[in-house]
Amino acid sequence: MLAFDQTMTCMSSPSAGAMAKGIKMVESRLTGIRHAFFAIVALFTGAGAVADTALAGSRLSLPVVRVVERYPPYADFCRRHPSECDLSGSPVLLHGTDLMDTIRVTNVTVNLEIKFMLDISQYNAEEYWALPTSGYGDCEDLALEKRSRLVKAGAAPSALRLAFVFHRRYLNSHCVLTVETSEGTYILDSYTDDVSLWDQVPYNFEARERTDGLWDRFDQIYWNYPR
Repeated sequence: MLAFDQTMTCMSSPSAGAMAKGIKMVESRLTGIRHAFFAIVALFTGAGAVADTALAGSRLSLPVVRVVERYPPYADFCRRHPSECDLSGSPVLLHGTDLMDTIRVTNVTVNLEIKFMLDISQYNAEEYWALPTSGYGDCEDLALEKRSRLVKAGAAPSALRLAFVFHRRYLNSHCVLTVETSEGTYILDSYTDDVSLWDQVPYNFEARERTDGLWDRFDQIYWNYPR
């Protein structure tokens, strides 16, 4: 099983200016060549949309190309905070009004309370995962905080798993929290206060955390981009 080979980069929010910045960051520091390759493959092979590969309903299910270890900065976080990475309990939450209200309030509250700041500015490190106790953080920090709050509210952590995604238009890597429910997989995103099903968000899914702590890497042949 291979480890992640990329550096996560989060933008504060997608905008015209951020788009240009995000493209430069991807091109200069991240995995621009690889992502461009798969974009070309998708365009010229007519690969179907991500949602076409889903099972009946709206549960996230994509072809897995390999299973990998935790992304190293996340593994470091889990060594420092093992209880925050305990993925025990039921992997599916019963959908209902109370659950959805709690999810939406948590998403909005964390997005409002935590101000965006890159790790290099806050920790003098390219990538450092942490709960945003300072009031500042980037995308993975907000995702971790949302999971922590939902667990404290009574949700089973096994149903609350991180995912790496790639914005189809703004071309930046991003981290979101997925919430597995009996009526679909919902996405909690630092870019928006809306809580949507996974096949209704503007992302290609690269990888997702499993209940055993490993990660599924998805087949990028199914990635698609606006034309």
